[in-house]
Amino acid sequence: MSTAVLALSSAEWKLLMRNKTVALSATLMPLLLGLLLGTNVPGSADVRIWSATLTMQLLAVQGLTIYFTVTAALTSRREDLYLKRLRSGEQSAAAILAGLLSPAVVLGFGQMVVLFGLSVGLGAPLPANPLALVLAVIPGIALAVAAGAATSGRTSTSEQAQITTLPWLLVLLGSAMWASMSDSPTVVLLPGGAFGDLVHRAMSGVDLLGGLPAFGVLVAWIVLLGLLARTWFRWEPRA
Repeated sequence: MSTAVLALSSAEWKLLMRNKTVALSATLMPLLLGLLLGTNVPGSADVRIWSATLTMQLLAVQGLTIYFTVTAALTSRREDLYLKRLRSGEQSAAAILAGLLSPAVVLGFGQMVVLFGLSVGLGAPLPANPLALVLAVIPGIALAVAAGAATSGRTSTSEQAQITTLPWLLVLLGSAMWASMSDSPTVVLLPGGAFGDLVHRAMSGVDLLGGLPAFGVLVAWIVLLGLLARTWFRWEPRA
């Protein structure tokens, strides 16, 4: 990571922590929600229940810590002309975005590690196949970043992000809940369902090759949202 990216990341972290709404949604809420979910699982729960719980914990972090923070941060930096000033400098667009988005990604990844450790401490089994869990988490993070960049292009102010992010959060968490209650193969076509399918296979170790369609679905969603982000993203304030 270059010096410029590190400097941007440090400055962005300080800006994020000054915004009470973003700081609360990115730090306290995901951990509290994850703790609530984990402590409500019975001690004798089987792998399927823990898989569903872990899915919701991880998606809560991806949705609140990464997706919402990326949306609000990019919108706020655009509206105060910070993005425009950065874009007129020597740094490339990739370096600028890497510096601005890495704090949310690093924070989210750290929270997912904490919540996973908490779940194991509360009785969750260790993954039968850790690689499958990685194949769920990494695309999940990429999906949250792409969705945040796309949503910021349709968001006028950082305060409005509390509204514009709701549809994707409902799709993400709602499809995961639906997948935990249904055996229908169609739920894997939705992002939360595909993510939950990979987490369950990681925890149970059952039919790992059968998780390739779910992984493909996540990649397809990343590509779609990446294209939308490229189309909608703005470096200057919306008219």
